[in-house]
Amino acid sequence: MIVPKKKSRSADSVEKVYEKVKLLAIDYHFRPGERVNEVELAGQLGVSRTPVREALNRLSKDGFMSFVPNRGFYARDITPEGVRELYEVRMVIEQATFRFACQRATDEEIAATAAIWENVSETQPDASEITDWSEIAKADEHFHMEIARISRNARLYEMLDSLNSLIRFFRRIDLETPGRRINAYEEHVGIIAALRHRDIEKGAQLIERHVSLSSENAVEVTKEGLARIYFGKKQAL
Repeated sequence: MIVPKKKSRSADSVEKVYEKVKLLAIDYHFRPGERVNEVELAGQLGVSRTPVREALNRLSKDGFMSFVPNRGFYARDITPEGVRELYEVRMVIEQATFRFACQRATDEEIAATAAIWENVSETQPDASEITDWSEIAKADEHFHMEIARISRNARLYEMLDSLNSLIRFFRRIDLETPGRRINAYEEHVGIIAALRHRDIEKGAQLIERHVSLSSENAVEVTKEGLARIYFGKKQAL
């Protein structure tokens, strides 16, 4: 008689399952609008259905899933309007964290925050020569999260951290588009200068320009995102 292996408590923990499924959702391993098969997902993760359902419930509250009663969970959709709205929310949060960072951070904290991006720009090739923007996108997110951290507002930090997960897939695509990639470095330099001078008004203007997406650019990002999800390759940007 073959005794089935018991699932470990750690593998069955909701937190671990949540983190694993969240990573899949961030990169759209569940295609937009696709119904998530809980039984199949539980089998892939080697856990029972219960922690999977709890994780999906959390992801639904986080904006990665939608729940339809008596039908189940569905992966988030992609629309130009939805992408643009996420960036508008990000802009508002980052303008607020910039303001508080200017008012509350020490000179040492500002210098350390600036160094995050400056170290990247010194070690990376010219923006026009970069072919893989994944590391640049990570550094970009780290830099902006650090501004949020030194703003000393935990609520805003948590809001931005949650929002970053929702836009991470689009962030790299956005950085790769011709109209954005050339300006990415210069915009960061301007934001750093405004932060060092504690120039709240100038910094807020620069962040609006740096973060907001035009309707046209939102369409480009959406089209490219869909191409990568369904065809697994980049389009010519």
